[in-house]
Amino acid sequence: MRHRLRTRFFVFALITLLIVCSLPAAAQDEAMQPTQVRIMTFNIWIGGDVVDFGKIVEAIQLADVDIVNLQEPNGNTRRVAEALGWQHVSERMHIISRFPLIDPPDANGLYLFAQIAPGQVIAVSNTHLPSDPYGPYLVREGQELAVVLQNEEETRMPTLEPFLDRLPMLVEAGYPVLLTGDFNTPSHLDWTEAAVEGDAIRYAVKWPVTAALEGVGFVDTYRAVHPDPTKDVGMTWTPGYPVPRLRDNEVVDRIDLIFASENIEVIDSQIVGEAGGQDVDIGVSPWPSDHRAVVSTVMVTPLAPPLFTALDQQIVRVGEPIVVRYAAPNGESEDRIVIISKGATPDDALMSLPPAEADFYGAITFGSATLATGEYEAVGVDGDGNEWARNNFWVIAQDAAPQIRSEKATYTADEPIIAQWENAPDNRFDWVGIFQAGDSDLYNYYGFMYTGQTSSGSLAFEDLSLEAGDYEVRLMLDDSYIVLASAPFTIGE
Repeated sequence: MRHRLRTRFFVFALITLLIVCSLPAAAQDEAMQPTQVRIMTFNIWIGGDVVDFGKIVEAIQLADVDIVNLQEPNGNTRRVAEALGWQHVSERMHIISRFPLIDPPDANGLYLFAQIAPGQVIAVSNTHLPSDPYGPYLVREGQELAVVLQNEEETRMPTLEPFLDRLPMLVEAGYPVLLTGDFNTPSHLDWTEAAVEGDAIRYAVKWPVTAALEGVGFVDTYRAVHPDPTKDVGMTWTPGYPVPRLRDNEVVDRIDLIFASENIEVIDSQIVGEAGGQDVDIGVSPWPSDHRAVVSTVMVTPLAPPLFTALDQQIVRVGEPIVVRYAAPNGESEDRIVIISKGATPDDALMSLPPAEADFYGAITFGSATLATGEYEAVGVDGDGNEWARNNFWVIAQDAAPQIRSEKATYTADEPIIAQWENAPDNRFDWVGIFQAGDSDLYNYYGFMYTGQTSSGSLAFEDLSLEAGDYEVRLMLDDSYIVLASAPFTIGE
């Protein structure tokens, strides 16, 4: 929990139309069979190493799930997947899966497609909303309802808004959509008049995050199965840090949630946590996190994906394979997948291959040994030279290390501070922070911005009101306090 960082109708209709119209012709009318899927949301607490990393893996294995969405992996998403023996990993989205994962163009870190079978996908999304100030603490401290609601609107709703805009468009197009996360907010389905008791729940609250998701048609899977919050609390924050260590005045609540779109049938939902704990269905001892996990079983009817090219890895080291998954329009030899430099045209292809002989869904592999370091795109082109999709990736040197620099050595007090980085690992929440030079307190930053899932790029920090002196710009790993690189700069007198 404790991480500190942190018109529509017309657009909706237009994107829905584009998605449906871009389906391969043979797939638009193809009947898909309902399929049962088990999905888990799990905040593994600062990378899963606080208690016992092996117990993180054990909990996932006991839950017997198909898809695991992590929060606070601290760069350990792939490590979890490797320990499970699973191939399919999105370090951008902190998702690991038994199914191939497809990061389609323009998803922008909001969702992935999980390929249940060739040409059959569902959409999976994962989030971790800002934690502070935490609403239930404000209630405990005696703040009035209006103050609590305003805090939610200012703290968590801005991060949720892109999901509220984009995910319903996928549902309208027919895709089953699963959204999981550590939402750092209780549910309005829990804080009811019947649940009011003592200082913890002083009054009923229509928590904006969960109410907004319900408002756009998403179902809280745990409450769909366990509708009475006074009978089945389903607490996920916090059993202890670690169990049984708990502050006397801690507020416990259900903030780790799995939402399903209304075109999904919810079959079951369970809590994974400390053995013997109240409402715990799947127990592990010792429990390795300060959050419990949630597992929901759902019945989904997959849909054919839109045309796409997608990279298994957005960061490729020279000599490693470039795996491009695709949905091509025709499944004929005239279709091509080409590799080009960022922004080039398919006529300037550096490499080109036809889709594999597996209808028009599949994956092909290119080599990267002949490519210079830099940004590239995988582009799908039909026989007439028309593009159907393009998606970017980076090639970096085999021994490349993350680097960051300040555009200028010295700034005046009113100038923006420009940070430039390269060879970042491309995690979803890699970030750049401004620190006093030599300050060892990694919480003590003057400002932060996320890198936007880019291996190389730049950001401008404005209005920090820094006093004259020496500072550092630091590149930080994946919503953690692990410093990847730093560079000095000075604010002049």
